[in-house]
Amino acid sequence: MNSKKQMLAASILAIGLAVGLGTISFGLFSEGPPSPKLESVLDVYTQKGGLGFNVSDGDFEPLDNVSIYAYLTQGGIKLQNRPVTFTIEKPDGSEIVRTISTNDLGIAEADTYLLPSEGHVAGTWHVVANATVDNEAIDDTLDLQCKSQNARIEISSKRNGVPSTSFLPSDLVLLEAQLSYRNASIAGTPVTFEVSIPNGTEFLSKTVTTNRFGTANIIFQIPWPSDSSLGIWQISAASEVYGQTLKVSAGFECELLPLAMDVFTQKGGIGPNTPGGYFTLNETVILYAEVRDVFNQTMPSQLITFAIIQPNGTALAYFTQVTNSSGIANITIGIPPVYAGTYEVYARTVYNDVVLLDTLTFIAKQS
Repeated sequence: MNSKKQMLAASILAIGLAVGLGTISFGLFSEGPPSPKLESVLDVYTQKGGLGFNVSDGDFEPLDNVSIYAYLTQGGIKLQNRPVTFTIEKPDGSEIVRTISTNDLGIAEADTYLLPSEGHVAGTWHVVANATVDNEAIDDTLDLQCKSQNARIEISSKRNGVPSTSFLPSDLVLLEAQLSYRNASIAGTPVTFEVSIPNGTEFLSKTVTTNRFGTANIIFQIPWPSDSSLGIWQISAASEVYGQTLKVSAGFECELLPLAMDVFTQKGGIGPNTPGGYFTLNETVILYAEVRDVFNQTMPSQLITFAIIQPNGTALAYFTQVTNSSGIANITIGIPPVYAGTYEVYARTVYNDVVLLDTLTFIAKQS
């Protein structure tokens, strides 16, 4: 009986060993667990940043050079001589597609120039970089902004070709606008001029294209007679350069001048109460006088009275003369041989019941 139990126990042990050996044998000859897959990474960026997956970049300006880089790695190891395709979408929707291989550092570089001559450059540029590693497609994107920040517009008013902010009725006014970008002139760009009379009413609005020097101009005449012409005129010029809106405003004054008379000699004295120069005894002095109206025009047929006082306080002479067609009256006097010193000259006229005066002095010396 005991022998039967021993045989049964042996049989069970044999079966157990057989099962164990089978398990051990399966473990020895079966495949191990699969190796982890190496991750492939493509990162696109520019010289201003953008590192990281789908990270946007900084701002650029027209005429800038943008260097777009794509860094390709697998398991942290750079991949060389692998093609990377760059698709660069411009703000106007057109695309640039370039395929460039990575260098020894695992970097592919595509340079793009933001040249306005190639179309509209201001706005958002969208960049996509694509590559294939072990039959797996990978990509990265970035957006960069192109903004004009250095454009300038200037406006000036000119009278007779000279910058001025003071005009007379009936004057011709030249308005000139200058466009520039990074201190370079901008040609072929529309500029809109707006002009308002002193009461704020719009006088004109006109658009002119800049010439090759970046200059645009208009000419207009100040109306006269017109009660609304006198005062401060408002002027402005507006334009757009590479997406940047520009506007500049200024003003000029239109006014009537006061009536004026000026007396002078052949040696000087032009201007109110201005000295007329140096002479010698017995020398001839020519005295001139002119009268100007509210438009700064000389007035013909205007009666002028001259009075000359010697250095001793006595009157040398009194004269009357009428201004000629050029609006100038003149007389000639001789300096006495005995009176050296300062001579005084007074000129007087009356226009529309308004008395106009001017004086000057000249000095006589011994020869």
